[in-house]
Amino acid sequence: MAGPSSSTTTGGGHGGTAAAGQASHGPSNPAYYAMFAARQKMSEQAMRYYAAGICGLIAVFVLFHWTRLLVVRLERSKKPLGMFGRPFVAGSRLTRNLLVRKVPGFSSAGHAILVTVYLALNLMAMFLYVETNSMSNFAARFGWMALANLAFLVFLALKNTPLAFLTAYSYERLNCLHQIAGYTMFVQMVLHGAIYTAFFNSQGRLLTKYAEPGEIAAIIAGFAFLSVVFAAAILRRFWYELFYATHITCWIVGIVATGFHQTEFTKPAYIITLLAASMWVTDRMIRMSRVLYNSVNNEAALYPLPNGGTKVVLKKVPARAEPGKHCFIWLPAIRKLETHPFTIHRGSPVEFTVKAQNGFTRDLHNYAVANPGASVKASVDGPYGTFPDPMEFDKIVLIAGGGGATFTFGLAVNVLERMTEETHKNIVFIWAVQKHENLSWFKEQLDLLRTHAHSTKVNVSLYVTRSPSSTSDLPSDGQNPLLQSRSSSSDNEVTSPPLSPVDTDTEKNEPRISAPAHRRPLGDKDPEKEMHEAIETHVEHRSNRSSGKEIATSTSAHRFEHPIKEGRPDAASLIRAAVNSTPSNQRVLVAACGPHGLMRVVRDTTARLIQGDGPGVELHCEQFGW
Repeated sequence: MAGPSSSTTTGGGHGGTAAAGQASHGPSNPAYYAMFAARQKMSEQAMRYYAAGICGLIAVFVLFHWTRLLVVRLERSKKPLGMFGRPFVAGSRLTRNLLVRKVPGFSSAGHAILVTVYLALNLMAMFLYVETNSMSNFAARFGWMALANLAFLVFLALKNTPLAFLTAYSYERLNCLHQIAGYTMFVQMVLHGAIYTAFFNSQGRLLTKYAEPGEIAAIIAGFAFLSVVFAAAILRRFWYELFYATHITCWIVGIVATGFHQTEFTKPAYIITLLAASMWVTDRMIRMSRVLYNSVNNEAALYPLPNGGTKVVLKKVPARAEPGKHCFIWLPAIRKLETHPFTIHRGSPVEFTVKAQNGFTRDLHNYAVANPGASVKASVDGPYGTFPDPMEFDKIVLIAGGGGATFTFGLAVNVLERMTEETHKNIVFIWAVQKHENLSWFKEQLDLLRTHAHSTKVNVSLYVTRSPSSTSDLPSDGQNPLLQSRSSSSDNEVTSPPLSPVDTDTEKNEPRISAPAHRRPLGDKDPEKEMHEAIETHVEHRSNRSSGKEIATSTSAHRFEHPIKEGRPDAASLIRAAVNSTPSNQRVLVAACGPHGLMRVVRDTTARLIQGDGPGVELHCEQFGW
């Protein structure tokens, strides 16, 4: 991989004309250097245009964010909107109605547009002002673009990103563009190296050229970044610890080798490389300083939970910690050199609930089982995450699948802790789990939703999706009146905490989503009576045998004074009912966390409910992913 302007220092045909490689175009020819100077000038101009385009893209997000704040202020104003305010609000709602919808291959239409614009900017900069008389000119430009995107993807990966304030998008919500930028940079790097290799080979100087120290460094950088991409695309799905170690180690090797590939301090290419490295190092130092500061006299109590869960309770509350945000937890008793992100679902004391998968989470659960209630040295980096202020809304609809409840319980507790006697808000809380035992993970939070002074403003619906093996085995009406079923449109839940993107400490593999299933009703209870009775659920697992029906029953008896329904929630109907029952002069927040199928239903349903003549509707999705 040759550098974007290395030909001016290495003295060998990186540019040239149609007669490149001839003696008249050797390094001592003044025309040779004049050609390189002109090429570098055009490349730098293209980079300025590209940088302006990226800055413009960021400016659009900044403008959109602050415009939304203005729209919210207009919506909540008791004064009539007027001839200017009404179309302004209507236009904003129509735009969001279109942008938040799910489209194939992307989380939303807005995401698709963003990626399209980003790729268009790259294509423009890759071919703008490129002389077509030599393929080395294209190789040099692709090298410039790889460096530009190297700096951009590092900026997107910063945990302490300024965009969290300017656009309300924290690092995990920028992950989609971070991944696209990473793959784009890698493709440009491959094109840069491949075209230069073909060019040198055509001149008969391939072995001589690639024996130079700068080119050896380029080859090392190329293989290092190849390992980064391989780890991100493959390893992270199977072995997170190996992925993370490979990702970070190879990234460091790659950025250092790139610096040795361009060794002149005054060169723009070297400056870009140094800028990317400086951003990454600065962010790491900030994070490490937080971990050190929060480790002073700090401990965490570990409690095992049924079905592979672990509760982590911190002794000290980190600054700015609030339910719904997430922190990177450091537990040296489990892993000395690793931090892992988990969502806060209780603010004082700070609590996390972790589902055991593999690696760290499995070791954490095993330690808690062997030492229940043990206190271990702990610290955190964070909190991170951005979401709409729930106190700005009149109704909050919270929907979770499995471990996504760490986020929705966090928001629910966030609201209840801040409500006063004068507060008039309603909370609709919907949670679906596979097993009844999972409900006990958040028993304290469920009790809080039932016993809080504002519990009359909270409507809780719990769903247990794992049922007998076939619908023919389901208990009939009267056999078990405590189990109920509802028609479903969402996917199977995944009992993993919401995860962070590439370069974050996560454990779970990407979930496999099965097709939605529908179950017949098992019986109807009086909903008023159901809300006040303690429900003791017995989940029976049955299997059919060729010789007859053999029933194996596993009983779990956890008491929850909330209605528990068997089957999956019809998320679309529940969201529509909540929004349609809200007056047009009020605002509704729909917040969800769970598997892709659930998020798709939530997005599409909520988007259609953003209407100019209806209540103000805001959507926030915490997606399972990296």
